[in-house]
Amino acid sequence: MIAVLLLCLLAPPAPVPVPDPALLARALAELPHKPGIAEVQAAALRRATLSPKTAQRWLRRARAAAILPTVTGEYGLRTDQGWQLDQAAGDGDQLSQDLGAGRAVQVRASWDLDRLIFNADELRAARAALDLADVRERLLVRVTQLYFERHQLLLEIATLPARDGHEAIGRHVRLAEVEAVLTGLTGLALPRRPVVPPLP
Repeated sequence: MIAVLLLCLLAPPAPVPVPDPALLARALAELPHKPGIAEVQAAALRRATLSPKTAQRWLRRARAAAILPTVTGEYGLRTDQGWQLDQAAGDGDQLSQDLGAGRAVQVRASWDLDRLIFNADELRAARAALDLADVRERLLVRVTQLYFERHQLLLEIATLPARDGHEAIGRHVRLAEVEAVLTGLTGLALPRRPVVPPLP
């Protein structure tokens, strides 16, 4: 009994199945080439609005903001009512009313010229640009990994027989999941997977 157990433990592992080279070549040739990886990455950046030009625009706006003045405006409406009593000796007292009204408009423009030399908004824009570059890089890595995982799953389904039904279902479900995430990240409709018939 112990000998059988030792033989089972020390026996070499089952060989990893190797696909037939001709079948693998056919499956590689029939992999979908559209969309390509560059198109998938560009679509993901567009969909997430993470273009490198966005950060450049932020920096330009922060610099240009120092040139523009701060403008304030005021509008005032004034009404006065005054009474005046004239008392002169020998004359009768005279009471007069003075009504006055006026309007005033003021517009002020002021420049912070020190912001031409150093503008704290540029630092905030630069930090935001760095954060955006980090998010962009992580998105590109994720999309690239999913793209090539999809190709690997397509090749496995086409060339390597599954050991059991559970593995076959798992491959197809994972492939559907990868395609759904890629579609969500890019907005691209991925072409249908090729079915490579076995060689005669």
